[in-house]
Amino acid sequence: MGAILSFLFTSVGEKRREQWAVGREWRQRRLDAYGKYVSDIKRMRDLAQRIAAAVGLDDQAPQLSRDAGLDLLTEANMARSNSFEAINLIAGNEVILAGRQLNLAVWRMEWFARGFLDDSDREGWSLAFRDYFEAVNSFHEAARMDLGIDGGFSPRSAEVSPRVRYELDRQKRSLNENE
Repeated sequence: MGAILSFLFTSVGEKRREQWAVGREWRQRRLDAYGKYVSDIKRMRDLAQRIAAAVGLDDQAPQLSRDAGLDLLTEANMARSNSFEAINLIAGNEVILAGRQLNLAVWRMEWFARGFLDDSDREGWSLAFRDYFEAVNSFHEAARMDLGIDGGFSPRSAEVSPRVRYELDRQKRSLNENE
């Protein structure tokens, strides 16, 4: 009787350890895929923003001419597309839906960069930039939930450029000197 119970407990323990190891491996694969996708998305956003800066839509990024940037943007979009395929294969439904929204947001930025949308619509560009940050935050939240990561999430927003921050500080100093 003791040998049978010992065998059963050992078998159950081994099965649980194996399940835990497989679960851990898949969590790591999902984490790697999510990280790769976000990295590809950010590269695409950065290139679109730099091209948009060159045509006067964005004043926070270093400029990159359309001629120099469009091939890079195409390559970045292909990398994003490939990494999103991995998301489609291994992610949960909420992550996939959030990824689709993030794709739409970055494509809108890409269309501004390519000149498919109005080069003089600075407000439209700002809205696209804001929508990107909302979408990337939603993706991060969904990915964290899918990975079982506890704790708070601090959403991102567009940062004020150092030049704008400098001008604001300068105005404050000027006001303080006049008082």
